[in-house]
Amino acid sequence: MEPADIRAYANRDWRHIQELKDRYWIERKRSLTPAEALDLGDDLRQWARSVRPDWPSPEERREDLAHHTHLANLLLRVPRAPES
Repeated sequence: MEPADIRAYANRDWRHIQELKDRYWIERKRSLTPAEALDLGDDLRQWARSVRPDWPSPEERREDLAHHTHLANLLLRVPRAPES
């Protein structure tokens, strides 16, 4: 690798690259089927376990449950749409 290659990489337009990634993932998520979304989530879970086999720790599990419980309680407050 040449010093010019490293400079070119370091001087990339990182903001533009992030914007492209953001747009890609917005569109990708819109087009996912429920099965694809579950598969993607499982892929992420497997990756996380490969880099950190102890994940999630008991504390992380408690925090996650607390967040889910809080969200569920918020959702229960949302008024139901009238039935047609």
